[in-house]
Amino acid sequence: MLERIKYAWRFNPEALEFDDVLPLMVHNDPGAYYVIRDGFGDLWVHDPWGRECHANFECVEVCGMTFDREQFDPEGVDGQRTTDEPPSRSLYCSLTPGELDDLRTEMRRDGQLMKERLAVWGKKF
Repeated sequence: MLERIKYAWRFNPEALEFDDVLPLMVHNDPGAYYVIRDGFGDLWVHDPWGRECHANFECVEVCGMTFDREQFDPEGVDGQRTTDEPPSRSLYCSLTPGELDDLRTEMRRDGQLMKERLAVWGKKF
């Protein structure tokens, strides 16, 4: 995900606010909390341990504090959203539509297999 950063903000724990930083800072100083807006308009939170996750649709939570998403929306893309689900392009950005269909089919098949196994295991106990 780091290669698709469009905007980045670094959390300053002393001032309890975010500072605008160049996207390169996330690569050079990964040991901080960052809020990242990628090229798709999706908002991510990057923690000092290198983990990344989508920000909540209503707000951004960092270090137990809640911040308004609007301060991380310089282009106003959040107001154009029609759903609070992360878009599939950010989850599977490297997959073609055919590969996505194959993945969904495989997930359905795996789910059915687990249902069958759980039914068998449930009868044994």
